Amino acid sequence: MPTIERSYLSVYGHFSQPPRGNPLTHEIGHEDDAAPSENWNERVADRCYDPNAEAGNFAQISYSVGESLLAWLEIHHPETYATIIASDHAAEVDEAKAVTGNALATAFHHTILPLARKRDKRTQILWGIAAFEQRFGRKPLGFWLPEMAVDTETLLLLAESGIQYTLLAAQQIRDMPFQGGAGPYLVRLSRSRTIGVFVRDDRLSSEISFNIHNLGGAGHWTRNTLGPARKSSGPLLLLATEGETFGHHYAGEDQFLRWLMTHEAPAVGYTMTNLDTYFKECPPSWAVKIHEPSSWSDQRGLANWATGQADPKRDTTWKGALRRALDNVASDLDRAYEDMARPLDIEPWHLRDRYAPVLLGAQDADAFLEEHAPTVGPDTAQQLKAMLDAQELIQRAYTSYTFTNDALDSRQPRYAIACAAAAVMLVQQATGRDMSERLMPDLAVVISGSTTGTEILRSVVEEFNLELAE
Repeated sequence: MPTIERSYLSVYGHFSQPPRGNPLTHEIGHEDDAAPSENWNERVADRCYDPNAEAGNFAQISYSVGESLLAWLEIHHPETYATIIASDHAAEVDEAKAVTGNALATAFHHTILPLARKRDKRTQILWGIAAFEQRFGRKPLGFWLPEMAVDTETLLLLAESGIQYTLLAAQQIRDMPFQGGAGPYLVRLSRSRTIGVFVRDDRLSSEISFNIHNLGGAGHWTRNTLGPARKSSGPLLLLATEGETFGHHYAGEDQFLRWLMTHEAPAVGYTMTNLDTYFKECPPSWAVKIHEPSSWSDQRGLANWATGQADPKRDTTWKGALRRALDNVASDLDRAYEDMARPLDIEPWHLRDRYAPVLLGAQDADAFLEEHAPTVGPDTAQQLKAMLDAQELIQRAYTSYTFTNDALDSRQPRYAIACAAAAVMLVQQATGRDMSERLMPDLAVVISGSTTGTEILRSVVEEFNLELAE
């Protein structure tokens, strides 16, 4: 690793909101508990996204923004959206080439990638990259893994897709050099592939994430904690947290971020940088290994999103039952999709990987199929579009938020079941196949207290006028 006399500081924020509401129209609607705002997107925008944009914070940090949130901001808060997009170019090294910026790509549906099948990981990565390229107008160097959840297969797929680095927590890394700081480091993969990894300072990142209101302001914390950390943090110190920390989780703390980046950190000797720029100037050489599968908060096994926990005080094993139900729906949908594609001489998963422009509104679905499946007739094209839309819906059901809340009757598990039901409906309408035969009994064993998955299914079918075979 190159020797750098100066101490560099980079702050990273991941901004995201779960998709919810009507799975077919994307309308969130009214949410009573978000009062006085119409819904939680509006409330968080007022407290976090708008103030951070107005303060110029996106131009000072590295960041990623979930696709569903960007799509919503573009319509409902266009000035904030424009600031976020423009802030990516604030740190370009070469404006003509636009190779670096403040923004990183992320998985299209905020999926816990190590828990996904390989082809679904690939789709989430490729769709996420396509969304980034359309919105930011350049290829991404870095990629944020939702919840920093990682395994080797995910890293290999990132590298094969052209991604050069990601971020992980220190607890996820083995073989770091003594006082090595944030890196970047090298992870050696199969087929002679490698990928870079920046490593956040877990202690200092957690202080900001969970205790920012009690730090005495940016000046006090910087002088007493961040400044002294220069002695043991290596050439680069990385703070990484949820972007909503600055204003939503902690009201008014967009000003903490502003003063930290523009005044306080430089005053104690830090040179501010973003991850793209630092990666280009200081490419990784020291090799490390990862704990896998792991995440920033649930280091071993990803149980919180995979199986839940059989704790007597907090039994969340419904998460494992719901995941199995979604897996079965996904398998049935995949089989129907493959059956349709086979006689058409179409590679179904390659076609799905390239479907992002349609999802992003950049290309009409008919034009997409005319380009990528020109031999398909009009009637079959309509069926194929329904299949691809169903694939997107079932992918959306696996957002990490589905399995984050401990309550089965909360919005996100409900939304996941609605997405699955909508996907089943589309395929049933397109093919005449009864796709709901296994869904209902599978959801019957998704139980938490007095709530069952079947009850939620009946509720969303009625609310969103979804037609399922009896």
